[in-house]
Amino acid sequence: MSASSNKRGWITWLSLAVILLQLGPGLFTTYIYPDEIGVRRSVFGGIQDEDFTQGRRLSLPLLHRWYRLPRTLHYLEFSGTNDLDLRTREQNVMHVDVAVIYRILDGQAHLICREGMSNSYTERIKSASVGFLREHLAQLSNTDIQNPDMRIRVAKEAIAPLNKRLRQYHVEVAAEGVVIRAITFDPPYEQRLQAKQFFAVQAELDVAEQKKSIGKQQTDTVQKGIDKDVAVERENWNERIQLARRATETMIARVSAEGLEYDRKVRSEADAAYDRLVAEGERAEAEAQAMGQKLRAQALSSKAGRTYSAILAVRSFQLGDILLNSLDPEFLQRFGSMKAWRKFFLGE
Repeated sequence: MSASSNKRGWITWLSLAVILLQLGPGLFTTYIYPDEIGVRRSVFGGIQDEDFTQGRRLSLPLLHRWYRLPRTLHYLEFSGTNDLDLRTREQNVMHVDVAVIYRILDGQAHLICREGMSNSYTERIKSASVGFLREHLAQLSNTDIQNPDMRIRVAKEAIAPLNKRLRQYHVEVAAEGVVIRAITFDPPYEQRLQAKQFFAVQAELDVAEQKKSIGKQQTDTVQKGIDKDVAVERENWNERIQLARRATETMIARVSAEGLEYDRKVRSEADAAYDRLVAEGERAEAEAQAMGQKLRAQALSSKAGRTYSAILAVRSFQLGDILLNSLDPEFLQRFGSMKAWRKFFLGE
């Protein structure tokens, strides 16, 4: 029984440990999100001198309390029914649609909580901004309001002095953080102002039309001058082209004549050379034939020539049918000896 009890005890303690590990981060810490600034308040030490960034932070139950302030930009807007009313230097009431963009200074969120402004600092900033903007924007005249560059310059000039007022609340206006989005007047004056602006715009349009007419006249004059110059230049180029064409045609005719003359000359010289060569060839051929005949005659008149002629004669000799009398005593002398045949063919 004691072993079983010990085993159940270990299981119980292990289960409690697992439960504590699961519930511990949630029970003893708090999580600060990326868009938040955490400020911790201790029961004994009060507000801690630290702004906590994103992450899980120690938070003991009944001992710590947390404030969460936004890390992102704040937008203080005066628009619609909540626009900013003020008077210009001409004592005309105007309604300004303006926005102020600000943020909590780095490392000073805990000061806001320490001074008790964690829930009221936005209202204090709004009150301080309204007073300053009414004072600052009142320097605009009716003419300045109609000039966008002037409105932008006045808005930029408001940032530095506004920061001096808001620094006591541990915030600062961002760069380009004062934006004048629209300015309107009460309906009667707004109508008069729009009519005045309409006439001013109409006057500008008339001036623009006059400038356009003058510019068109100047353009037409310049265009006419350009057309005239183009026509003159075209005539000059046409004359140059004609001169160049005539010179080219003359050159072509001269070259053709020279080529024809050269062709005739070369052809006549070639024909004469051909005739001369043909005559020389025929004479050489005749001389060669005569020389051949002479050499043939000389060759045939020699002993070897006569022998060759006799050989040819023997090859072509046909005796035919001859009746001989074998009793004739001169038969052998005439036909039976080599001397008789040699004398017959060789003439010896």
